[in-house]
Amino acid sequence: MSAESRGGLDKSALEEILASSGVKVTSDEVDAVARSLARMRLAAGTLPRSPSFDETVERFYRLLEIDAAGGAGR
Repeated sequence: MSAESRGGLDKSALEEILASSGVKVTSDEVDAVARSLARMRLAAGTLPRSPSFDETVERFYRLLEIDAAGGAGR
């Protein structure tokens, strides 16, 4: 699997995006941008998952129950 397909964009699409923004880039610069995007995607994949709203509400009420029972660090 190439760095281009790992990043989700192929090199020609990335070149078009950059050119449409008015930025003139060389092939080496496009490759560097593609590698950076691939690294960002990998890094984002390691971030913890955000809890759903339902999980957050459930955790809140569990904390209230623990506190009401006197079990919150007392």
